[in-house]
This record gives sequence, C-alpha cells and structure tokens, in this order.
Amino acid sequence: MKAVKRFFTEYLLLNFFIFSCVGLLSLVLLNVSFFDPFTEAFKDFSLTDLYYTKVKDRNDIYKGPIVLINAENRNRKEIAFLFQQIQEGQPKVVALDMLFAQRQNQEDSFLKAEFAKHSNYVFSYIADFENENGSIYNDSFFTTIKNGYANMVGEHREFSTIRFYKPFTDYKEAFTSSIIKAYDSLLYSDLLKKKNKQLEIHHSGNLSNFQYYNFDEVLNPDFDAGILKNKIVLVGYLGIVQTTYTSKVDEDKFFTPLNNRLSGRSFPDMYGCVIHANILQMIFEKNYVKVVPQWRMILVSFLIIWLFLPFMCGLFFKGDLWFNAAGTLVQLIGSILIVFFSVWVYRYFNTKFDPGLLMGCFVLLPTFINLYEALLKFLHYKLKLPFRSRFLDKDQND
Repeated sequence: MKAVKRFFTEYLLLNFFIFSCVGLLSLVLLNVSFFDPFTEAFKDFSLTDLYYTKVKDRNDIYKGPIVLINAENRNRKEIAFLFQQIQEGQPKVVALDMLFAQRQNQEDSFLKAEFAKHSNYVFSYIADFENENGSIYNDSFFTTIKNGYANMVGEHREFSTIRFYKPFTDYKEAFTSSIIKAYDSLLYSDLLKKKNKQLEIHHSGNLSNFQYYNFDEVLNPDFDAGILKNKIVLVGYLGIVQTTYTSKVDEDKFFTPLNNRLSGRSFPDMYGCVIHANILQMIFEKNYVKVVPQWRMILVSFLIIWLFLPFMCGLFFKGDLWFNAAGTLVQLIGSILIVFFSVWVYRYFNTKFDPGLLMGCFVLLPTFINLYEALLKFLHYKLKLPFRSRFLDKDQND
C-alpha cells in the first residue's frame, strides 16, 4: 500500500515537475534568439527519415499507371511534337507539371493547336492562397482551363524538406487531385473526404524508381507509344540529359526525406514532378501515413515516464554508483529503443508519432530527479516548509 500511495503522490508530483521543466525549457529554446541555430537545425528533422535513408529498399520499380516524361528545356515547337507522340499512345491522362505563362513567338501556335485536339490534358498552376491576383496560370492563348495548383508545402521552398501536401485548399484542388479526378472518379470521391487536410507524403522512391523516358527517347522513331495506353503520363522538367556532367543544383528540385544526408549541408534530391508521382502512387495504393496528434503523444509520454519513475528513483535511492552507472546504461538502451520503435511503427503500420518529448524527458531524467531533490531540500530546510518525502533522506528505508 505504501508503494501504491507513493506512486500516486510522490512520483506523480515528480512527473509534473519533470514536464513543467520541459515546458519551461521549450519556451526558452523557442523564444531566445541565442538558441535559434540549434532550433533551426532540428526543426526540419524527423526520426522517420531514418526509414528512408537507412531502411527503405530503393530498388523497387513502380509498376502502376504512372509514367514520367522529361520535357527538359526544349522550345515550344519541340514540346508540341512531344505531346503529339505521347498522344499516339492513347494515354488516359496527360498531366503537365509545367507552365506556359507567357507567349513567346509563332511557335506558340503549335502548342495551342495540340491542346485543342485532345481533352485529356491536366494543367497545373502556381496558386497564391492569400491573393488570387498573385496566382500564375497558363496564358489564355493556350488554354483557359485551370486544373490544380502544383505548390509544394514547405516553410522555405529553397531548403525545407517536403513532407506534406494538401489535396485541397479551400475551393482549390491540388494538381495531383485534378489528375486523380480525370483518371478515376471513384478514387477522387475517396480523396474528397480528406478535404482541407494536410497529409504526410509517403515517399516511395526517386526518379529511378518510376518508369520514365527522356525527350529524345520518346521522339525516337523506334519508341513504342503503346506502352502509354490508358496511363497517366506526367510531363515535366526532370533535368537536362548530359553525358559528362550532371549538376546537383537544379531548378524545380526539392529536399525530401529520401535525401542521403540527414543533416548538414546537402543538395536538393527530388524534382517536383517526381514528388507529384510519389503523391499519386500513395493515393493509388491508399498508402496514407497516419500521424498521431501531439496531445496524444504528450499524454503517452507522461504515462510512460510516470511508470518508469519508480525504477529510476529506486536506483537513485541506492546511491550515486547505481544511479550514474546503471541509470546511464538504461538511458542509452531506452533511447535506442524509442528510435527503433518509432521507425518500426512507421515502416510496418504507416503510423508516425513524434517521440521528441519522450526522448527529451528520458535523456534528462537523472538531471530532473536531482533538481527535484534539490528543490525539496530548499523548501524543507531553507524555507522551513513542513512535509515528508523520501527524497529528503536517501538512506531512509521503506
């Protein structure tokens, strides 16, 4: 009974003290500019990135209905010929991750004529969600159709990791949602249920994990356009084909969890067109990531630390040797298990949770216990507050 009473009094108070300290520490880290370099370094990192960089098999080739074609930086007449060749294969959808925002010359008429011939084109645009006049559409000379926004969700486009996307924002729909709408109305109906939600992208692979062709391959007379029949052909910029040198710094390229470097300086690793392909694959396979709400993780972390306190305090009462040696070993093993469990759950259950709070409490637990003891001694011996606690005398027996 004494142990049960202590669990619901002493250890509960200690747990509240620990989480209060963590809360105060978080406020300091977030609001004091001195810590900005540290908070910025970890803001764009997630433990589930370990799944993509160390665990995930990158040799899988997607065998679904998505085909990527590189438009490179060809002129508009050449691109019109590219579309003609693609349409020879009778694809169900030809999705353009490219903009023709302004007219250039007489070659524009080739594109206009090509767009007028077929109704299976899906166009993209850059949306300004705060000011509609700031949105960038295709010039009305080419088409008046405005399908879906191709914006990527990231705090800073230049260096943020692209982890999320919104299938719908207010009355607008994403480029990938427009593609699904044109390809499969039933799948689009399911997607409508996620309206105005921010979804985490389940990245399946980079360009090499998809069926894709370069511009010259498609225009080659030997190209079998029949392989595009009833497919979604996603046309966009996928780099310039070079035989001797390929720049790692390229336009329309973003950071993703598939980046080979988890931290530090690195190059963007995925073209926007390939990110759209990953989103489409996720929708087709219904391989959505379930994200555990932050409030649940706070509650779970509170309960886990509370249950663990009797063990850590038992080591504390045994003396410094036990507490410092065995406690440190337990901390190390526990931290490794938390990382392993978060990656394992993400890999096999498509569920993501943020273990940062739990990890922080676990790593700093010995420090918090020492602070708690110091606080109790200050209140009891300096301020003369009358109360009893086992922490006032570590040698006292139960």
